[in-house]
Amino acid sequence: MNAALARLPGRLLGHLAPAAAAALARYLVTHPLRRSRRPDPPDAEPVTFRFGLAGLRWGREGPPVLALHGWEGRAAQFRDLAARLVPMGYRVLALDAPAHGRSPGRDADPVVFADALLEAAAELGPVHAVIGHSMGGASTLLALSRGLDSARAVTIAAPASLAGVLARMSRHLGLPEPARRRFFEAMHRRTGVAPEQLDVDLLAAGLAPTPVLVVHDREDPVIPFDDARRIAAATGAQLLATRGLGHRAVLKDAGVLQRIAGFVAAPAA
Repeated sequence: MNAALARLPGRLLGHLAPAAAAALARYLVTHPLRRSRRPDPPDAEPVTFRFGLAGLRWGREGPPVLALHGWEGRAAQFRDLAARLVPMGYRVLALDAPAHGRSPGRDADPVVFADALLEAAAELGPVHAVIGHSMGGASTLLALSRGLDSARAVTIAAPASLAGVLARMSRHLGLPEPARRRFFEAMHRRTGVAPEQLDVDLLAAGLAPTPVLVVHDREDPVIPFDDARRIAAATGAQLLATRGLGHRAVLKDAGVLQRIAGFVAAPAA
């Protein structure tokens, strides 16, 4: 099916019933698919935080590194990175976001993801580094702007704004303008924040002077590389640009993992 045909149902519903089309779009972007659970990596220890969040831990001693996956991701995605950080003296705690993996809930959004990071950090105490992939990366920046105490931060394949993500979803669904506006309004009501406000250019003003590494593939088909440029410019971050790894393989590339581990372990300036 070509792209124009795929957008036809959304365009028709958007013209006939814009409120229903907006409600459907809001449902699609806040309800992750629940896939059958795969076994946890044998080198990881399942953990549960006091308010019910679940995750995986590698290592039991050393400064904590907190990690959060993206939409419909899983904590186990950070296994290869943990294999580099644990021998360097860190313990890695990767969360299952709300409504993902073993964590409770049926729906989520970037604000809920950020709240999960803040909740976990409140239990752990100050973290040495926080690392987020895709929506987890955007929520890392939001959590930092809301007081997450971390010495370093890494965003991987992260979007620069919620409005940009919703605009791409609107185009994918073929929503006409009246339905698109209602979709944005529905997300505003849900999160309590206008989508345009969840933008790195605005969040950066609330960030502590935390060193940030931005990792992004130039050919990422999900989040445009321009988003990485925007994050780096707004935060003064280092930008590690890759090619040919796409949106997810960047988490498995040996060179990328080595650069991230080196950034995490670098002495304070």
